[in-house]
Amino acid sequence: EDSMIIRSPEPEVKILVDRDPIKTSFEEWARPGHFSRTIAKGPDTTTWIWNLHADAHDFDSHTNDLEEISRKVFSAHFGQLSIIFLWLSGMYFHGARFSNYEAWLSDPTHIGPSAQVVWPIVGQEILNGDVGGGFRGIQITSGFFQIWRASGITSELQLYCTAIGALIFAALMLLPVGSIITKLLQNWLGSKM
Repeated sequence: EDSMIIRSPEPEVKILVDRDPIKTSFEEWARPGHFSRTIAKGPDTTTWIWNLHADAHDFDSHTNDLEEISRKVFSAHFGQLSIIFLWLSGMYFHGARFSNYEAWLSDPTHIGPSAQVVWPIVGQEILNGDVGGGFRGIQITSGFFQIWRASGITSELQLYCTAIGALIFAALMLLPVGSIITKLLQNWLGSKM
């Protein structure tokens, strides 16, 4: 049976593919700062490093809205303060929990300050030395004990309270950051809708 099949002619299709739609090369990427004219001058001076870090924080180049710039600056400042208070809280807690601060206060000329005791794991306790007052640990020379004494802290309880206070301040610094970021997101999402 010879049946007659009618076929439409297949259109001739040409597919064009650009192999490199965005001009890129590893040579260009290897050049430091190829994306910025000031950074592209190269690492001849420390200005290059400052420009590298400053571009991310150059809010004026991101937008012209003064309110948005102010919000970003204050958000960055309060975030940084929160990190500083968190660090201080850890420092005070570590001093209250692991140091010989009260023993050092009783006789600072014969007892060395120590805020670190190495636990006996795999023979590492050999690092602990006699700092006086029946305490074995690593003697510190940072001056934290002197700073604490000069600021009026005379007990471990006061160190604990200061640690908790710094932790509370760290949380308080995050409140304005949250409200500022919420406002920025509302403005940004409002402009996208």
